Amino acid sequence: MRDARRFLPPAILLALLVAYAVLVPLLAGPTSVDFGAALRPPSLAHPFGTDHSGHDLFVRVAQGLRVSLVVALGCAAVAVAVGVTVGAVAAARGGLVDAAVMRATDGVNALPHLLLGIVVVAFFPGSLVAIMASIAVTHWPQVARVVRAEMLAVRSSAYVDAAYLAGATRRQVAREHLVPAASPQALVALVMLVPHAVWHEATLSFLGLGLPPDRASLGTLLEIARGDVLTGAWWTLAFPAGVLVLTTLAVSGVARAARQPVDRRERASGPLSGPRGGGTPAHRPTATADDAPVVRVRGLTLRLPAGGRWVHAATDVDLTLRAGEITALVGEAGCGKSVLASALCGLLPPGTRATGSVRVAGDELLGAPERRWRDLRGRVVGLSMQSAAASFTPVRTVGAQLAETLAALGAASEDPESTVPDLLARVGLRPDDGDRYPHELSGGMAQRAALAAALAGDPAVLLADEPTAGLDPELAAQVLGLLREVADAGTAVLLVTHDLQALETSGVADRLAVMYAGRVVEEGGTGAVLRAPRHDYTAALLGALPSRGLVPVPGTPPELTDLDPATSFADRLGAAGQAAHVVEEEVPDGARR
Repeated sequence: MRDARRFLPPAILLALLVAYAVLVPLLAGPTSVDFGAALRPPSLAHPFGTDHSGHDLFVRVAQGLRVSLVVALGCAAVAVAVGVTVGAVAAARGGLVDAAVMRATDGVNALPHLLLGIVVVAFFPGSLVAIMASIAVTHWPQVARVVRAEMLAVRSSAYVDAAYLAGATRRQVAREHLVPAASPQALVALVMLVPHAVWHEATLSFLGLGLPPDRASLGTLLEIARGDVLTGAWWTLAFPAGVLVLTTLAVSGVARAARQPVDRRERASGPLSGPRGGGTPAHRPTATADDAPVVRVRGLTLRLPAGGRWVHAATDVDLTLRAGEITALVGEAGCGKSVLASALCGLLPPGTRATGSVRVAGDELLGAPERRWRDLRGRVVGLSMQSAAASFTPVRTVGAQLAETLAALGAASEDPESTVPDLLARVGLRPDDGDRYPHELSGGMAQRAALAAALAGDPAVLLADEPTAGLDPELAAQVLGLLREVADAGTAVLLVTHDLQALETSGVADRLAVMYAGRVVEEGGTGAVLRAPRHDYTAALLGALPSRGLVPVPGTPPELTDLDPATSFADRLGAAGQAAHVVEEEVPDGARR
């Protein structure tokens, strides 16, 4: 209600001014010079008085306002179009393209606007097109900066990553995600530029560089009024200037009222999620033998830039994923599990230095170009992200987004919607669950929907990043059972988790890899690792489980080794955390994440 009260006064004023500019010249008809009525003060016959040529200023100001508004709207539209294009290219391409485009934008923005406008108009005096071009060319950099900032925020969101994983190209992401996200800001920029353009045109015309005197605009009327004011005809300046000020206040007020909802909206309420069209059907890899690993990682080292130094997210990692098997990757938060999963689908953070080997379906992909990964994501490698709900755009139903993902991956029939119920049924959801929005799904349902999106292209490898995080034991067991069904169907599954208790209880994983400080310190059959851990860190993790007593690691203070097995679970976790902290201090700085 408060926003409506703020919006109505400037909106009503702007509507009255537009009606005045449109209707008065139409009702007055053609006007002619009448020197006998020159410079008459305001009266009932001439509410705004007359100018030195005898024109009725009430009509003349309306004609000038109409021209100024048309020029301003045209200039603002061109400036916004150029700004959106430049900002979209910079945000979508990134890297050197982003840097080059934004430096060019800074160069244009550094030039004095009025001076640049005068230079442009000087080559084409009296040209309406030149005036519009001179205004547009000086006002697009601000729009480009706003659009780029908005698009960069959206580009880092989870649902954009999900779109890339579904096989979307950069052009599709820009069209379906980045541009729609920036459109509210672009609309606000369009409205905000109108008063700037009005004043810019008025200034050029006042300086005698705009429209000729016989073509009324607010600027030409002000320029003509300079000599009339000296003779005492104050009204020739007061009324055009007053209408110019009122127009500026009205448009600015509408812009401020329109800008507030945009500024308050949540970042997550972005544009459409699943990419449309594009993409070619792909199938499971057939180049490898049945007993050959689908994914083979050897000597993988990942270094991330952080605060002027390099942080080792992974060091000399070896990992093997085979069809029909679930390999669980466990470790404490921050040990490098998610970064390793990102390396297997080509989504490493910018600037990452990677060495070693990552072979998927027999092809070496470490350092492969983006277009190569684009052909594999969603079709050969699928990723179920850690934040399941965030991988869906909140403003569309889950079913609609799954349908677009199916279409983009070429996994749907002629009617993409007909396959959505089958995909939902595969993960244990009802067909009508597709009609819900992401916020209407429970944690377990959202996780299942994320798995459905990851399975839409029937990938040979499924990377499930913390699929049971935040779920109660019953829901966690259901999700793990679903992963078991996916693996039994022939998919190689990497289960990234820190929930050793769920793994021990369910027995769902075939193999278990333990990661600590960026290294895989132990790997083997799940049962063997859980029964007889070979590494001290694995023993410390198992010692924190409710069903076990605390197993100390080297460096544990003596007072922590004598805890009674009946000690509360919380106390055992705290003791294990202190012990792990001691071990972490012994790890070389270069191996730490």
